[in-house]
Amino acid sequence: MTLLSIQKTLAMLVMPAGLLWLLLLLASLLSFRKWQKPLGTLLLAMALLYACAGNIHLGAALMARLESSIPPMDPGRVDPFEAVFVLGGGTDEDPAGRAQLGLAGDRVYLAARLWHLGKARRLVTSGMGRDSLSGIRNGGEETRALWRGLGIPDSAILVVKEPCWITRDEIAAYRRLQERHGWKRMALVSSASHLPRALALARQAGLAVTPVGANWRGRSRAFQLQDLVPQADGFMDVQRACWEFVGRWVGR
Repeated sequence: MTLLSIQKTLAMLVMPAGLLWLLLLLASLLSFRKWQKPLGTLLLAMALLYACAGNIHLGAALMARLESSIPPMDPGRVDPFEAVFVLGGGTDEDPAGRAQLGLAGDRVYLAARLWHLGKARRLVTSGMGRDSLSGIRNGGEETRALWRGLGIPDSAILVVKEPCWITRDEIAAYRRLQERHGWKRMALVSSASHLPRALALARQAGLAVTPVGANWRGRSRAFQLQDLVPQADGFMDVQRACWEFVGRWVGR
């Protein structure tokens, strides 16, 4: 245990997530000291569940389980694709309403890299969102704008015209495009943790694609003292993993 590790742990404990965890533990301790065992037990259970929900190692383990069925791919060593489908969710907008990469933006970059390596004849993108104060966001057009900035010409980009709100919508749209253009070799790019669910939907739709994983989150980490404190990365990965498991269960 180093001084730096102790300093980081103390800093994590005064952040909102860590502070709330401390308050739960303190409230539990005070309840036990006042012989309020049922309340103390409830608060302790809440503190433990909260710690699990924000634990980065649990989050990474859940993501690794989702990603385990997706083989990592070297973009420079794959055979060229006629079309590369990029699921929405990789973009966001800045305060001025301009497109920027989101937390899952690695998929946008990876598809652009495939094109620049001569591995993608056409890049296809989709996705819609309702989280903008200015109205509905068109994720496909945001991705197109970012690709243009990366030197990809409009002739190589195809934005799905019909609204695609969920992955099932996007897969159905890709299937129609595949039939219309007669594409034989296609790739599907998304976060590696999301691809198992997307591939299941593609199989149901009769769409044969090669999975190309991006935004890998399931790497093993060396343990550090501050990892005991619930934190943002842990909450994000645990929630995303649970979202994928529930999505597979309900078939969406």
